[in-house]
Amino acid sequence: MTKTDSPPEWMTIEEVADYLKLSRSKLYAMAQGGEIPCSKVAGQWRFFRPEIDEWMLKQRPSGLGGAGEDSRGE
Repeated sequence: MTKTDSPPEWMTIEEVADYLKLSRSKLYAMAQGGEIPCSKVAGQWRFFRPEIDEWMLKQRPSGLGGAGEDSRGE
């Protein structure tokens, strides 16, 4: 994958919605509710891709390697 094929480090709401396969309206609600890591710059939401990736990994259900568990589920 070339640099131009990978998502940018800082992403717009449209880019994140596509990246996560979520609707823009759902993502707006999550951003406004503080449910997803983001920043508001000049009235526009921006998302730092490494934080989004880390946040996604923490969304895993228990028993699937989520935060606080090792590979044995402990």
